[in-house]
Amino acid sequence: MAQRTASRIWVEVDDYLTYCEGSVTPTGIGRVQAEILPHLAMLAPERIRFCRIGEDAALIQPLRLDDVQALASVDERILGAPAWGREPLKLARYLRLRSRKALNAVGARAATEAFYREASVGDILVNLGASWTHRNFASTVRRLKQERGLRFALLVHDVLPATHPRFCAPDHVPTFTRWMDGMAGVCDLALTPSRSSAESLSSYLRSRRLPVPLVRTVPFGAGWSGSPPARRKPPSERRHVLYVSTIEIRKNHRLLVRVWERLLRVHGPGSIPDLVFAGKWGWEVQDLRRDLRDSEFLGGKVKVLSDLSDRALSALYDDALFTVFPSHCEGWGLPVGESLAHGRACVASNATSIPEVGGDYVDYHDPADEDGAYDLIEALLFSPGLLGRREEAIRARYVAPTWADTARAVLARLDALSVDSWAEGARARAAGAGP
Repeated sequence: MAQRTASRIWVEVDDYLTYCEGSVTPTGIGRVQAEILPHLAMLAPERIRFCRIGEDAALIQPLRLDDVQALASVDERILGAPAWGREPLKLARYLRLRSRKALNAVGARAATEAFYREASVGDILVNLGASWTHRNFASTVRRLKQERGLRFALLVHDVLPATHPRFCAPDHVPTFTRWMDGMAGVCDLALTPSRSSAESLSSYLRSRRLPVPLVRTVPFGAGWSGSPPARRKPPSERRHVLYVSTIEIRKNHRLLVRVWERLLRVHGPGSIPDLVFAGKWGWEVQDLRRDLRDSEFLGGKVKVLSDLSDRALSALYDDALFTVFPSHCEGWGLPVGESLAHGRACVASNATSIPEVGGDYVDYHDPADEDGAYDLIEALLFSPGLLGRREEAIRARYVAPTWADTARAVLARLDALSVDSWAEGARARAAGAGP
């Protein structure tokens, strides 16, 4: 009787390596990949292979096995002296350099032929990033499925450009929907970070009368690799309220500015902490920029900090009274988990996936409800003992999910797909339908 062996897993990393080209610290989708990839390699180094699919779809380049082993071991001889939290970025640069050298040595055609020799029926190709930058990505995947018998799994971080287009850059919306529609035709398994995203993905595909693949959740970790332990400072030594996110219309920064205007008017500047926006400037925030400029950043009570290292960001969490996250919509909500991992209370929007991240440890408001946000923030600032009780609940009961947990969940979902694939093949062989 034929015995099933675990499928080889090809992780397509082109967009991740390109993203890291000039990045100081990975954020968003890049951060998620930076955290998951090393853990996948550590969990199954004998099965995990990396590959790159070029933008013109003519190149499919396998990366060497020892590169995966280096990723799994975080070899300091390769990386140099480690800086905590920066290993994933260094590894990406190392893999990109090796990829370029190998490609220069053999050429695109030979690299693609090498991939075809190595890829086998039943292998799984998985993309954890943002492959919508490749116009021919879906057709390349379809060809690989037809010619090599691969299964394809995709991590869908969110479908917000399709479900909430008013909060997304107009030129990105058609790019994303075209990509998502193409993925529906080739995807065997869709992974999402949240139940909310899973439901949104399935609903969107049904509304377009597109195939709905198997959809499974893989909740993301909290914090980041190598982060130092959170420092326990008493509230009297903490000086600001922190909002970590790209500064764009979807993130709802103007609501917080209006809340701070009211707090300053009611309680006076001496009683109100600074509001710190930690993130790069994004799109559709001209009104916010104007409001801040005209008010001289609310008399200096609003600070904007960009291009922060992991160490600097961790220090901001340590020095925060609490955090805020009034976003209109998310696929997950990484900063909410980061806040809890640092032991900090959070006032957040109740929209989409955010309550799945924060659970019972976060105070929620509707993202359009300025009064609700004001009341919750004012209470944490002035209600005796409330902030301490929130933090004590986090310390006593919150267990931060790890990125190793996420990688294990990804691997388990892929293994389940592998079992299904093998079972189908076994049935076909029993019926005499082929080898």
